[in-house]
Amino acid sequence: MANELTLRGKKRSELIGYSNPMVVHPGDSIQFMVSSEFPEYEATLVRLIHGDENPEGPGFKIKVVEGFTDTHKGFQQKTYPGSYISTQTVKLDSFDDGLTISSWIYATKPVGNNYQAIVSQQANEAGFGLYLNPQGQATLRLSNNEKTIDISTDYCITKSQWYFVVGAFDPREGTAMVMQRQCGKWPNSAANCETSKKLNLGKLSTTNIPLTIAASGITDSLVKQPYNCFNGKIESPCIFSRSISSIEIENLFSNCDPSDVPDLIAGWNFSRTPPYSNKVEDISNNHWHGEVINFPMRGLTGHNWNGSVFSRKIAPEQYGSIHFHEDDIEDMKWDPSFSWELPKDLRSGCYAAFLKGGDEEDYVTFFVSDSTPKEKIAFLVPTITYLAYANERVLFAGIDFSGLTNIPIIVDPYDAFLGENLKEFGGSIYDVHSDGSGICYSTSRRPIVNLRPKHRHWVHSCPRKLPFDLYLIDWLEKKGFSYDVITDHDLHKRGHELLKEYDVVLTGSHPEYWTSSMLDGLDHFMDDGGNLMYLGGNGFYWVTAVDPERDHIIEVRRGYAAGRAWESHVGELELASNGEIGGIWRHLGRSPNKLVGVGFAAQGWDMKTPGYKRLPASYDPNVQFIFKGIERDEVIGDFGLVMSGAAGDEVDRIDYDYGTPPQAIRLATSEGLHSSYYLVCHEDVMVTMPSIDGTNNQKVRADMVYYQTQNDGAVFSVGSINWLGSLSHNNYENNVSRITENVLREFVKEK
Repeated sequence: MANELTLRGKKRSELIGYSNPMVVHPGDSIQFMVSSEFPEYEATLVRLIHGDENPEGPGFKIKVVEGFTDTHKGFQQKTYPGSYISTQTVKLDSFDDGLTISSWIYATKPVGNNYQAIVSQQANEAGFGLYLNPQGQATLRLSNNEKTIDISTDYCITKSQWYFVVGAFDPREGTAMVMQRQCGKWPNSAANCETSKKLNLGKLSTTNIPLTIAASGITDSLVKQPYNCFNGKIESPCIFSRSISSIEIENLFSNCDPSDVPDLIAGWNFSRTPPYSNKVEDISNNHWHGEVINFPMRGLTGHNWNGSVFSRKIAPEQYGSIHFHEDDIEDMKWDPSFSWELPKDLRSGCYAAFLKGGDEEDYVTFFVSDSTPKEKIAFLVPTITYLAYANERVLFAGIDFSGLTNIPIIVDPYDAFLGENLKEFGGSIYDVHSDGSGICYSTSRRPIVNLRPKHRHWVHSCPRKLPFDLYLIDWLEKKGFSYDVITDHDLHKRGHELLKEYDVVLTGSHPEYWTSSMLDGLDHFMDDGGNLMYLGGNGFYWVTAVDPERDHIIEVRRGYAAGRAWESHVGELELASNGEIGGIWRHLGRSPNKLVGVGFAAQGWDMKTPGYKRLPASYDPNVQFIFKGIERDEVIGDFGLVMSGAAGDEVDRIDYDYGTPPQAIRLATSEGLHSSYYLVCHEDVMVTMPSIDGTNNQKVRADMVYYQTQNDGAVFSVGSINWLGSLSHNNYENNVSRITENVLREFVKEK
């Protein structure tokens, strides 16, 4: 059965925005970039408390911050996706003696509706460029203000194969040539071709636009739209101020140093600068260094990668390519619509600029984090995980999800809006680019449609991520706990220094994406006797990096195991941001089990998900504080706002083979209670077998675990994303709420 999609509510008008930065501190200034089809709109600062409008729960809750309500003029803003490199404007009289452009290319979408620029300084019948034409043929384009002439090869290049392409022009002889040659052990002889043409062109016409790599038509710094974007890898592009000889071309194909060929005007070696840098180096004497725009994928294997090394640190000369995409986006660069200077005494929390225009509204979410601890409890908001899922658009990938869930797929209006603006708003790291390659970067400098308090996820028509984590905020407020809000970004920057004054750290429902510095900081906190309440599932899972120069960017490289939407190319598992190996932490010796006692076990979405049954160990006198007020045979969490149960969505289990501490106590479990829609995680399926679902596989379960650490610390883990969704049941008087309160009060006792 194919997906049957139903829209929840009315279609959205355009009133949407983002903040810069996403994480701020009291007293900071924050900008808001808004695109509006309404002539004016009102903006109000609100603190988010409960984001679910489900009538079975406590309802939507916000708190207005007084003094922050203003009316602003509305205007629509444009987005310019597509990655490229911009250099300086080249004086075309440099080419009175001719011109040669050469480059290695690996095209991932060679045939299309547009030209794809490899190297270009061309616009409005002026300039020159080396391209792939819409038929996928190497093409030299030359202009003299009156006309543009194309010289193309006769054969389309093969997708995802390395080619050496050359275009040359000799104005004195009035000839031009373009060639393509496939790299590899068994090249396609038909694709290795050359075309020469006699021209009546004269001199190339002058243009004042910058020379660009992987795009064309960038007129100046005020006009940001790239045209003719290239999809695929480019390596070692070069420009010579004459038509070089066939012998010299052969030498370049044989990997001679381009600077050894006379009359090199510019040659860019992408391996000379760090792969996280936004700069590329020109090896010629002209120093026409370039700026990288819109964050293409760097540090990748080149045409000469031989499979003997798997790290650019060992052989940087084999990692000299950059993968460009027509839909890359780093920063939408919308104009600021308004800004606020936040009060120095503003309490930490999840906030939003609430926008109201006509009959439309939007919540532009951001997070205020405490710089110094004020309370003993810290709620760690998983902002890096939010970025990993930002604008997740798997729903629009043409995949049949009918076997994944038996819940009707209802599309949130924000997701429908995203579906109409896929290219402009970018995707999540669960999505792929238009050329089929995986998206490995995510940025906060864009509207993130699923980072809204009322958003409901299509997979189960319930809250997920931020609106789910607001269940915990609401519960803390209801129970009268004093707490600080801190974020993943703060933990990444400050590590243990951020946590050391807290008695207990609470996680959100799905703290999945972690950097090594975050893990180190939490490890240190726990070693020093800090208490941790892991109130979610599928946590501490994917190796993640934050770009060292732009902390609004995160990076993930998918490995070759675990549930994954795409795989990194062989030899390209190393993160450009920090040189670490990507994949899941379990495969790098830092399994979640070692940290919190449980690790990812299974996932599933059903109309009804189960609760937990107590196990004999839960009656041990040493853990009775956890179950104070709980009857012996009570089912724990057989209710909730999300799929009517506390043990669901993605769940974790105890496993000593993966590093669960020997003193860990398995208190309760959902084993044997799940349906066939719950499937064991990919990394635990060693061979193809039928028994992988919740009706017949004992590994499909959520385990509740407690254990003590050194220096009088302790860990309490619930092993389920759904746990927080059960807190408010029966006006917060239920066993999930009671257990959470029991543990938290124990963890903040005066030592």
